[in-house]
Amino acid sequence: MSKENKFLVFVVEYYRNKKNLSGQEVIILFDKHNIWDLAKKSYFIWHIETPENFVKEIDRFIKF
Repeated sequence: MSKENKFLVFVVEYYRNKKNLSGQEVIILFDKHNIWDLAKKSYFIWHIETPENFVKEIDRFIKF
């Protein structure tokens, strides 16, 4: 598994725990709003920042 894909797993798990969602709920949400693409494009920044920052960015992206 690539480092980017490992990070995507981390993003899903972190977001799931932070928002008290099931894994399936996060996958549906990420599919609906194409968060996968956002996460891949943001990998370089997100993996060096605090996870709270990508949670906030995902939440902002979903609201639009």
